[in-house]
Amino acid sequence: MKQSLATYIAWRYLTHKHKDSSISFMIKICFLGIAIGSCALMLTLIITNGFEKVIHEKMRGINADVTIASPGNRLDYNNIKNALTKEFGHLIHGISGHSIKQVIIDRGNTQTVLFLKGIDTHSESSVSCISEKIVRPLSVKRDITTSTILPTLLQKDSIIIGYKTAQDLGLSVGQSITVLIPEPVSKKRLALSKHTFHVAGIFNVGLEEYDSNMAFIDLDCLNSIFDEKGVDAVVVSLNQSIAPVQKEQKTFLGKIKQYIKALGNKVLSLFSSSDPLTVGVAILKQRLPHLVVVSWKEQYPALVSSLKLEKYVMFLVIALITLVACMNMISLLFMQIQQKRHDIAIFQAMGLATKHIHDIFIRMGLVITTTASLCGLTGAVLVGRWLERNPIIELPDVYYVSHLPARVDLDICVIVFLVTVLLGFIATWIPARRTKYINIVDVLRQE
Repeated sequence: MKQSLATYIAWRYLTHKHKDSSISFMIKICFLGIAIGSCALMLTLIITNGFEKVIHEKMRGINADVTIASPGNRLDYNNIKNALTKEFGHLIHGISGHSIKQVIIDRGNTQTVLFLKGIDTHSESSVSCISEKIVRPLSVKRDITTSTILPTLLQKDSIIIGYKTAQDLGLSVGQSITVLIPEPVSKKRLALSKHTFHVAGIFNVGLEEYDSNMAFIDLDCLNSIFDEKGVDAVVVSLNQSIAPVQKEQKTFLGKIKQYIKALGNKVLSLFSSSDPLTVGVAILKQRLPHLVVVSWKEQYPALVSSLKLEKYVMFLVIALITLVACMNMISLLFMQIQQKRHDIAIFQAMGLATKHIHDIFIRMGLVITTTASLCGLTGAVLVGRWLERNPIIELPDVYYVSHLPARVDLDICVIVFLVTVLLGFIATWIPARRTKYINIVDVLRQE
């Protein structure tokens, strides 16, 4: 009963039409400041989350989740593939193998050094997205899918080159190029053998290091040219989730509990190494102790760390803006408490506990903070959704993406809302606790 009374009084203080104009102005300033702060914080996280996820998807699409290699040695591709499929079929989505060699492309008076990558055309589409990035020639039928385009294009003496390479050398699909293969004759001499390939396709992944430095041919063709067997590395793509599938909750309360548990696991994963990729790599390392097993994140540690650091730093910096906005609440409530000293004294004289008087002003602050935060989050989500569907802001070539990315996640909304409410509660609690120092006798005597 007393709790509902505190809520009612707090609501009356906020909505009373004849309240002091300075108090009314301060309430609007607090509301606007918190709304803008939460909106800025949410938009910042939406954009940094977009950068992180888009770049992760791009790098993960080009590179497989896990690479298994033995530096200086060749691997028996078929034996490793069969063993891993048999033991970890539930963990693995796809397995492929590749070998990489350095060659020289001779085009007229221009020579370019490229990495020539031999791939298993039948399984490459299960571990990378290179088949989705190919500019298909007119001779390929329309019913060809991404899983069959590589075996169709990469026949004997066929090659797929990058968009930048094709642009620099003036190549198009169907033309022929000469590839110079180094063949050591002795320790002091190096011979070059010529091999002619026809361009079966051109890929464009949007990364300079691939579009200008990489070309693909069939793995058997590469091994026959260099007179080798096996592969340099076996690459593996993992299933998105390796945890046991939970039973879907049908009730609304059950869905809420399931979401809260999932959110808690995501928050804990920020401070631990329990994501599926890390767990999968650990399992494969334990199974293959004599081989080098690395994830795609370990191949690009600087990029992954910089994206994560940028996300956390921007969150903390913009959170300070929200904190400054919440500090206006301290001034507001100090003014409100000073103005309502007479009411507070009467409440205490009538027997209302100091704790419930304290709750009146706590509720005032939380109402302002909660509504302002929800308004700010709503505006940020609308802007974020619009940026997702309309990527109109172009970025310079220094970035890995061409347009400003944005990704709106429910988890981000919940975290920003909780952080804003927490900051607002702290800013409310500081002045509200001053109500216990009001002397009833002095106030009533003055009145």
